[in-house]
Amino acid sequence: MTLSYLVKRIIIMILTVFLAVTMSFILIRSLPGDPAERYYGDPRLPEEIKEEIKAVFGLDKPLITQYFIFIGNAFRGDLGVSYTYRRDVVGVILERLPWTLMLTVVPTVLSMFVALWIGTFIAFNRGKKLDRFMRFFAFGLNSVPTFWLALLLVMGTGFYLNIFPLQGMFDPLESGMARVISILHHAALPWITLFIVGMPSFAIQVRNIALNILGEDFIITAKAKGLREREIRRKHVLRNALGPLFSLLTLRIAGLVGGAVLIETIFSWKGMGLLVLEASKNSDYPLLQATVLMTIVLVIMANFLADVLQAAFDPRVIYT
Repeated sequence: MTLSYLVKRIIIMILTVFLAVTMSFILIRSLPGDPAERYYGDPRLPEEIKEEIKAVFGLDKPLITQYFIFIGNAFRGDLGVSYTYRRDVVGVILERLPWTLMLTVVPTVLSMFVALWIGTFIAFNRGKKLDRFMRFFAFGLNSVPTFWLALLLVMGTGFYLNIFPLQGMFDPLESGMARVISILHHAALPWITLFIVGMPSFAIQVRNIALNILGEDFIITAKAKGLREREIRRKHVLRNALGPLFSLLTLRIAGLVGGAVLIETIFSWKGMGLLVLEASKNSDYPLLQATVLMTIVLVIMANFLADVLQAAFDPRVIYT
C-alpha cells in the first residue's frame, strides 16, 4: 500500500463522512415531531415560553445555521446533549456500544471460523451431495426472516424449554462473577440466532473463494507433487482465503453494528440498535446524529481495514 494511495483514501473517507453527515442531518430534521414538545408540559403553555424552550436547544435558528453549528461542534468533539437523557451523547453511546459489539462480534467471528472449515471442505467436494445440501441449506436460511427465526428460538428454548432468559442483558440482582455468568447466559440465545443466520452464507462465500483458489496454477503444481488434500487445504487454500475472508468479516461486523435494531428489540438488549430506535421515536436530534455519525465512521473504517487485511494476507493485492 503506497503513500499516495493512503493519502487519496483518507481524503475520500473524509469527503464521504462529510457528505453522509450532511444528508443525515437533512433527513433527521425532516422527521415528524417536535423534539422540544416533551418539555412543554401543559398544552396551555404560552407560545413565548415554548419559543424560549426551543431557543435553549437551538431549534429556533434557521436550518442552515443549525447545520454549521453542528459541524463546528463536531470538529471540536462536541456532538451535543441528548434531549432524552439530558447527558452528553458521546457518553450515552460509549455506554451502549460495548454491548452491541459483544452481541455481534462473538457470533460473527465464531461463524467465520466454522465457515472457513466447512466452506473449504465442500469446495473440495464440489458437485457432490454435501455441496448441494450446504448450498440448499444456506439459500433456505437466507430466505428466512431473522426476526421470525429469533422469535421461534425465544418461544422454543426460552418459553417452553426455559433454557435461556426471554429478554434482558443480565440479572440485576447478581454481582461479580455471577453477573458475568448471567450476561453470558442472556447473550447465548442472540448469539445462537446470529450464528445460525450468518454461518451458512459465510460458508458459501468461503466455498466460492476456495473454488477460485483451486483453479490457480500453484494448486495444480501442489497436486502434481503428490500433496494430500488435507495439506493443500491447510497450507494453500486456507492461507490464500484469509485475505478476502477477513474483508468479509470486517464489513459484516460493521453492518451488524449498524443494523442491530431488530435483534436488540426482540431480545431487549440495550445496545446501539435500541438507542437509535429510542432517538428516532423521541426526535432526539443530537443523539440520532451522533449514532448515525458513529455508524458511518465505523463502516468506512471497516472498509479501510478490509483493504489493509487483504493486502497483508494476499501479496498479489497491491494498492497504488
